[in-house]
Amino acid sequence: MSRPVTLGMINVLLKNQPLEERRARLLQEVDAAGKLGCQIVLLPEFADHHVTHEAGQARQKSIDELRRVVGLKWDSPFIEALRKRAQQYGMAVIPNVLWTGESKPYNRAVVIGPEGTLLGHYDKTHLAPEEEHCVARGGSLKPITTPFGKLGIFICYDVNFPEIPRCYELQGADLLLWTTMRQCETEDILYGAVLPAVAYTHKLPLAVATYVTPNQRETRRPMTSAVYNAWGLQVAGGSFAEGVVAGSLDLDDVPLQRRAWGTPEWVRGCTYQQRQRRPDLYSSLTQELTGDAANPAAEPTVAEHPELLNPKL
Repeated sequence: MSRPVTLGMINVLLKNQPLEERRARLLQEVDAAGKLGCQIVLLPEFADHHVTHEAGQARQKSIDELRRVVGLKWDSPFIEALRKRAQQYGMAVIPNVLWTGESKPYNRAVVIGPEGTLLGHYDKTHLAPEEEHCVARGGSLKPITTPFGKLGIFICYDVNFPEIPRCYELQGADLLLWTTMRQCETEDILYGAVLPAVAYTHKLPLAVATYVTPNQRETRRPMTSAVYNAWGLQVAGGSFAEGVVAGSLDLDDVPLQRRAWGTPEWVRGCTYQQRQRRPDLYSSLTQELTGDAANPAAEPTVAEHPELLNPKL
């Protein structure tokens, strides 16, 4: 079998600009992805407002003001514009926005289908420090079904939790999508080790949408939007320019494994590994922390232990 899909990961140039200018630029990039024949288009985390004049001014006033100024709902003009483009080009478009259309605000990836309808959403489940003051934690790790495959989405800080892609793998995801802001101190490790390992370990392609900076080439920071195949090999990405990073994959082209050592018979994907799982041994993964581990005040600080500071890369 063959299930080809073309992905469009949007590289967003990180510069301070007006909110409407940023959103207009994103719509241009989504148009460009559609004209390239991309079937799944992913925007970086908070790409519609991160480092914009209005967001910065609102944040200085209060979290509530930030939510009021940049928060989006299903009927917001920016979302409606994305819906029209999804329908125009017959593709799935996934913005990651501050969602305020419900009783609680969420850091949400909204999956808009090729008919302009809502196919599903993923709310960030693991919040970075201080983020809990702005948004609520999501409560689901269900892959989202689209005409182009089942998507396992995670957002920025989620990358630190290997349980997420494992849950998606076990539920039959075809593709992992990571939308994020920049991870400056760990870029080399992320791109050289972590992301390829996630793709290969779960035998799933993985695509990333993030930001690029004007001085990135000079500072030798490798992080850009990228596409990895199921072997963990980068098949698209590496450009330091804003725009669409397009990469094509066959979702059925995944590493094979021997059914048994010493035999020529091969099987697809992780089925043998999945059968070898031992849930009876994994109970510590679902237990609440106790003692110092559960107390943020007990965490060692750099002031107390300067040796904990990450070395400059």
